[in-house]
Amino acid sequence: MAQDPTPFRIARKGQRYVCPDGRDLLELAEAEGFSVSGVAEAMGLTNRQLEYAVERTCGLRPKELFRRHRMVLAKRFVAEGFSLQVIAQRLGFKHYTHFASEVKSYFDLPPRQFQKSVRAFCPET
Repeated sequence: MAQDPTPFRIARKGQRYVCPDGRDLLELAEAEGFSVSGVAEAMGLTNRQLEYAVERTCGLRPKELFRRHRMVLAKRFVAEGFSLQVIAQRLGFKHYTHFASEVKSYFDLPPRQFQKSVRAFCPET
């Protein structure tokens, strides 16, 4: 029987993923620019150890978990009235076109349509 490659465990508490040291995994991902290697390094893990821990907790690879979180934040920022350019910057995209591609891929809508759709459901207060 293969031995678990890492004793590192991430706990799920509601919508949060909590590391053994108490840090929120997704907040750490934000701070590290959603970089899997950046998060692993900040935690003193290899990329593979982080991958095992995240997969064990939520069934996703870290890259996909971070991608989903990034798009949830994009939706929130659109609802809060931020421009698409500002959102792309806040989410660490080096180029707006990368952000636009990610939005199109994830939501199946071009960024402007995505923005209109979100704002129709979340009118500014």
